[in-house]
Amino acid sequence: MTKSTRSQLVKYFLLTFGWSWLINFPRVLVYFDILSIPPVLSTIMGYLSVFGPMIAAFLLTWNHSKREGVKLLWKSGWSTKFPKKWLIPTLLLMPLMGLLTFLILKLLNHPIQWKNGLPPAMIVPIGLLIYLLGALPEEYGWRGYALPRLQTQFSPLAASLILGVIWALWHLPLHFIEGTTQFNIPILEYFAQTVLLSVIYTWLFNGTRRVFVPILFHAIGNITAAAFPYWVTTTGRWVSFIILLIAAILIVVVKSTNFHKNRVTRLEG
Repeated sequence: MTKSTRSQLVKYFLLTFGWSWLINFPRVLVYFDILSIPPVLSTIMGYLSVFGPMIAAFLLTWNHSKREGVKLLWKSGWSTKFPKKWLIPTLLLMPLMGLLTFLILKLLNHPIQWKNGLPPAMIVPIGLLIYLLGALPEEYGWRGYALPRLQTQFSPLAASLILGVIWALWHLPLHFIEGTTQFNIPILEYFAQTVLLSVIYTWLFNGTRRVFVPILFHAIGNITAAAFPYWVTTTGRWVSFIILLIAAILIVVVKSTNFHKNRVTRLEG
């Protein structure tokens, strides 16, 4: 990794954490009864905090590559110019793992907490919100900016694990904000699941070299979890984790497309 790339990554992580954690800090204080914030304001702050990765990515891309770099990064988030076979795991992997989790829980006679799930009529509108105000701003940063640079020094697997830990840590304040998904999940369990997910994101990104794919995968994963709330119980989380672990191991073992490479080209070219 060159000194310039290392500097870019350090600046990216500092900006990303600085933006998101500073905005979420008052919301965390609410949890400790130190501060009171109107629910509407807290929701707005939550949406703003998610844009940390995207803002950092575009600011640093402009600083390094100016207009052409920004244009290339932006287009990558909307471009569908990649082998369409990658749409199969992008669209189906998370729903299939969710369905398998559901079937296993049924076999175990474990009750499903449907009251915590998203009503079918709300899947499309909430799904659009998840895509535009969650998945898109996150993935422009994590996979669009950080991952390609990490892979100039580390193997895809190592880069995935490193980014997975950092990505999970970025979510830490949400474990202390009531109403978030993370609030209901023990920190270590969430960290483990996020690191495994990072492996799959890298596989998809390296196979397509388009940020659009991780964005879509991220959104579908969140929609699946919203529609099927397996994560609200310990058993549900562990069943899901084991399935995710098997999927990640299979991807690494069979060295699926591009996972055998030790270097990738940056989006900036």
